[in-house]
Parts: sequence; structure tokens; C-alpha cells
Amino acid sequence: MERNSNQPLYLRIAERMEAMIDAGSLRAGDRIPSIRHSSVQHQVSIPTVMQAYSVLESRRLIEARPKSGFYVRPRLSKTLRQPVASKRKPSVASLAAFASVLSVIQDVNDPSLVPLGAAVPGDELLPMKKLGQLTSALIRKTKGICLRYDPVPGCLLMRKELSKRSLDWGCGFDAGDFVITLGASEALHLALLAVTRPGDTVLVESPTYYGTLNLLAQLKLKVIAVPASSGDGLDMNAVKEALNTHTVAAMLVIPNFSNPIGSLMPLANRRELLELAEKHGIPIIEDDIYGDLPHEGPRPHCLKSLDQEGRVILCGSFSKTLAPGFRVGYIVAGKFQQRVMELKNAFNLGGPPLPGLTIAEFLRTGGYERHLRRLCHTYRHQVCKMRETVAEAFPEGTKLSNPSGGFVLWLELPRSTDVLAVFREARATGISFAPGPLFSPNGSFKNCMRLSCGSPWTPRIESALGSLAGIVRTLQSTQLT
Repeated sequence: MERNSNQPLYLRIAERMEAMIDAGSLRAGDRIPSIRHSSVQHQVSIPTVMQAYSVLESRRLIEARPKSGFYVRPRLSKTLRQPVASKRKPSVASLAAFASVLSVIQDVNDPSLVPLGAAVPGDELLPMKKLGQLTSALIRKTKGICLRYDPVPGCLLMRKELSKRSLDWGCGFDAGDFVITLGASEALHLALLAVTRPGDTVLVESPTYYGTLNLLAQLKLKVIAVPASSGDGLDMNAVKEALNTHTVAAMLVIPNFSNPIGSLMPLANRRELLELAEKHGIPIIEDDIYGDLPHEGPRPHCLKSLDQEGRVILCGSFSKTLAPGFRVGYIVAGKFQQRVMELKNAFNLGGPPLPGLTIAEFLRTGGYERHLRRLCHTYRHQVCKMRETVAEAFPEGTKLSNPSGGFVLWLELPRSTDVLAVFREARATGISFAPGPLFSPNGSFKNCMRLSCGSPWTPRIESALGSLAGIVRTLQSTQLT
């Protein structure tokens, strides 16, 4: 660093780093050198670097993250508006013509495609070595137990560990409150079978996860899709109107970091939703699969923590945090518990014991908490990087969710965009994503898409986003000419 300038040293350091941020050498989400490292690098004192970083913070260029260091703040992405809830009046819809989602699921294991489609964590983010070691050790220690049936309600050690973890959810369940399931998908399946019959109507968020819509379709249920925003989730006025107008058998919601819009339902809305459920005598099915993934701060409590009547059926799994292929999920069904156990027993007599024992041991030894801290930090970084790249590359008028947890982003493109045409072109060039119409019972959201931030940020993903934005722009210009 030149020392013959009239500027103070701390200001020269700050302006050099600001120039690097402006030039793109340091980008949103990048970790900048520690104070001690910068002190050595610039051959100045630690207080001088601290003063320089203070200037950068005051200019809103960097931010400190507890126990993690300093990071470049998002810039362009902060200027994008978030998608808002539709003003369309909700109505009952049949799912008889709901499109198959098999192609999106099959894309997960296609290494030729850039994985922006299915919401699954990248292999590099999972503790595969540790889980492998635990699995091998359990096979040796338990001998034939791992090869036997694991009858309902499932692995006792797993249920005991879930009981401990439920304190973080604001609940405090006993081990006997849990039934172990084959992922959250089976938990939702059991919950719906316990409280509905074919032809019934289920209230869901709009947009909502396509896997849920597919399940509802297979069960021959109808839906009423209530508008939701990426900020507060369900439009509560629309919920009231729907319940006052239509006969609803159940509500299925994702209060914590919903898929696909990433919303976190405010406490007041949660209480109001429960009051409405009690008033109309309706059970609520809570999908909490993303609850363990806040980007910072404590884990949000479950909606179930406010339930005084056993009306909320809580479903979750470890598919987004530990091992998607282990298919270890759970359900807490409250007053519907006996019915859920009977259904589970009828389906498969239980489940495989080994995956549950493995994850229980991982939880027991404290590995999960350390893993979660790293994972949440990584997801925050990846979401930040993708948001900033979208803001730089996609056309003006794009709206973008800003989730505080999970790892999916919802994009609302300019109204003229035909996202299915974008999808076909993108997939032909080796890029997968989830088109918006999949998240609607009637093919709405034709100018929207969901992007997964579950894989580690790489030049390949950054390049794919640029290519995807190019396809959007090209198709838009074609439509205009």
C-alpha cells in the first residue's frame, strides 16, 4: 500500500476494497479477508483495518456475520421487488388434469443437467462419510436387527431423539407422539388419508409444492388454492373468504420457509389460522420440512407449538438436511394418531430400521447441530449468490423472492414471458429448473419459475444462470418482433 497519500490509511483500504466490489472482483456473498489477515496483507495495525471495515459497513458494502466474519452485501438484488399474492378470487379446482412431474424428478440424477430444478441438497453438502461410518458400525453391532421389520410406530431411538429436538420446535413431544415414516411424502400421505375422503377439498397455498399437488391428485382430492406472497405467506383475508364460501376438509400449509416462495408465516397469522381452523372444525396439516434451515438466528417454532386441541398434524423429515435417500421422516398426528398408525401398518408394516438408527445415532452424538450450522451458512451464501446473479442477468421487471431460510428462489418474470418455452429451450441446452405452472392446480404462473440453490455455487452454475437469462431475453425479443 502506498503511504505517500494524504488520505488516512484506513480510508485507502476501504476505498480499495470498494473498488474491488464495484469491479466485481468481490461479489455479493463473498467472504472478505479477516481483520487479522488484512492487517498482515496491508502491513497496517488491526485498529486501522477495523476502522476501514467500519467505513465499508457504514456504506452498506459489507456486513458482519456472527462467528463467521465479514461478507460482501447484496446490492442489485436488494433493488428487485418481491412477488406479491395474486388478487384472483380462490375457487375449488379439480386435479384430474394435473401434469405429471416425473420428468422434473428424474432430472435430479442426470449429471448432464445443471441442477437448478429439484429442491435437493448437493452431495457435497451432506455428511456422507460420517453417515457411512455409522451405518457400517450399526450393522456390525446390531447384527440381524437391521434386517428385520421395524413395526409401527417405528425406531424407538429415533423417536427419542426427535422428542429432544422438538423442544427447539416449541413443542416438547414425547417419543410416543411420533410415528416414523418413509420421508415427509409418506407423512403427508398418511395425514391426508386420515382426515379426507376422495372428492373432498383441501385448502393449499398458491403457489404450492408440485409434489403436494401430485399427491392430492392421486388421492382424487380437490383443492382450493389461496394466494400467498413471498413475504408473509397465506393471504389471511382470502383464507377467511374461502372457508366461509366453500366446504373444506383440511388445510395443508408450509409456515416455515415455504416451497416454492420461501415465506415465513408471521406469528399473528399463525394464531389467526388456528382460530379459523377451530371455528370451522378443520384439521391443519403442517409440512415443516424446511424448518431446520433458517439462514441465521434460532429455528422458528412450528405451527403445531400453538395447537391446544391436537388439530395440527405435523410432518417433517431429514431429506433436506441429512440424507434424502434414507427416507427418514416423521408425523405427529395429535388426535388422529391412532388412525395414522393403522394406515401406516396397512401400507408397509413399518419401515427399514437401519436408516432411522443411523440418523438417531448422528443426532445423539451431537453431529447434527454442527452440521446444521455449516449447512444453514452455506445455503444462505448460495441463495445470496444466486439472487445477486439473477439481479445482474435477468431482464428488467423480474421479481425475486428473498427467503430467510431454505434454499429455493421464486422468480416472477415479465408478464409476456412463456416460461414453458424457456423450460424447453433451457433443458435442450443442459439446464433444468422447475417451471411455474407445476406449482398451480390449473397451470397458472406461466411467467414464473423456481430455482434450487441446493448445490454448491460453482462457475458452472453461474454460467448456467447467465445462459438461462439469455434464453429469457431472446424469447422475449422474438415475441415482440
